[in-house]
Amino acid sequence: MPSAIPSPAPWVRRQLTRRSMEMSSLEGVLAMPLVYICLPGNLVLAALLSRGLGLPPDSYGWIVSLPYWCNCAQLALMPFIMRRFSARQVFLFLLWVNSACWLAFAAVLWLKGAWVKENAVSVAGWFVFGGSITVAVAGVAWTMWIHSWVPPRIRGIFFSKRNRLCQLSNFVFLLAAGWLLADPTPAAFAVVIGGAALVRCASAVASHAAPAQGDPPTPATSSFAEQWRTLRAARSFRQSVVFSAAWGFVLNGFGAFQPVFMLQSINDSPRSASLPLALSLLFGALALPAWGRLIDRHGARPVLMCAVGFWAVAGLPWIFVTRESSWLLYVAWALAGTANAGIALGQLNLLMKLVPAGAKSLAVGLNTAAAALGMAVAPILAGKLLTWALGHPEWPADAVFHGFFLTLPLFATGAVLFLRRVQEPRAAPVEHVVGALRNFRVLAATLGLGFLAQTLFTPRGEGRKSEY
Repeated sequence: MPSAIPSPAPWVRRQLTRRSMEMSSLEGVLAMPLVYICLPGNLVLAALLSRGLGLPPDSYGWIVSLPYWCNCAQLALMPFIMRRFSARQVFLFLLWVNSACWLAFAAVLWLKGAWVKENAVSVAGWFVFGGSITVAVAGVAWTMWIHSWVPPRIRGIFFSKRNRLCQLSNFVFLLAAGWLLADPTPAAFAVVIGGAALVRCASAVASHAAPAQGDPPTPATSSFAEQWRTLRAARSFRQSVVFSAAWGFVLNGFGAFQPVFMLQSINDSPRSASLPLALSLLFGALALPAWGRLIDRHGARPVLMCAVGFWAVAGLPWIFVTRESSWLLYVAWALAGTANAGIALGQLNLLMKLVPAGAKSLAVGLNTAAAALGMAVAPILAGKLLTWALGHPEWPADAVFHGFFLTLPLFATGAVLFLRRVQEPRAAPVEHVVGALRNFRVLAATLGLGFLAQTLFTPRGEGRKSEY
């Protein structure tokens, strides 16, 4: 009988983990340009669809919702895929397929730009769908792979450092893309998309160099019914899934149309519009170390609640942005970038804490699908609402968008109510994080929002503390 393969010594495991973390960080830096293009409502995709191809808001809303419908579809695909392949194998293979899809789109834009304009909805829709379904499955596989080998005690610090490098990479890409898209022709978009896809191929090489293998394929004995029963027993995880869906609806319902407002109502060019978005990434990168330390010290849930509240406040300047006060865009995007960094980091760490060990594949897929469902429905509904409102000539376009953005803090507050019910192991009360964010009160007062700070931070009722 063959002897069992001995496990590596502790110092060898540490070296392998350190090497894998370095390669994962390099992969993230090189992947960010194409990852950003895959995000619905991003500047490049918004400029291509609204300016380059001239799509109306309702068609635009359908296309930018495709990535999230694909994230729902991966829930049905993942159980079959993960029984045959490991998470690392799936992730690495789909990196190349996703890059090839976007390279093909860039080639069509370069060679057949006029034809693409004539058939904008079908051509853009099919290529966005191909890129979205591959990145949806790859994203779940990456989460499972990274969860299996990153030590829990350093996840907050590691992901804050990794995400900071990714944000800086995205910052450089946005500046370069804005410069290249000064003349938003199909050929210019081909250069941006094709360049991002080629750099993504380099990120795939870095991923192959990471020695961490992760978990093996899911055994066939672990049936879907067994995993589902495990998830049903995990009450906090189920509640976090509800929050993911609600937050996805809020984030994409407003975020998908902020670049459209900048490009159409404010008449910003892609080059000038890229500057406040790049500032958002820079502020997010600078804020990530602080968010990471807060998460490691107090837990993901309380930090996430504070970050969502901060994001709601950051959306208020959109109500007052006009052509004459376009400088407010820099304030709005800088604050939103700071908040988004904490939200993204908090969601990832909360998911990794709450995922049941016996149903990892289904749990990650379900969480992704729930967020995707909210994100898919939101731009469709918002697009139809804006198309209807903009169809009234007596309503100025600025006023329509301002009224739309006025509801942003209300929806964000509703999402926080779902998060309150989530119970995170070994997490501090939310007021501990609020105590660490006392400077927020000063900022709120400076913006004329002292009443909001008092509402959030003042105890409610005799002898009671406000959880906010």
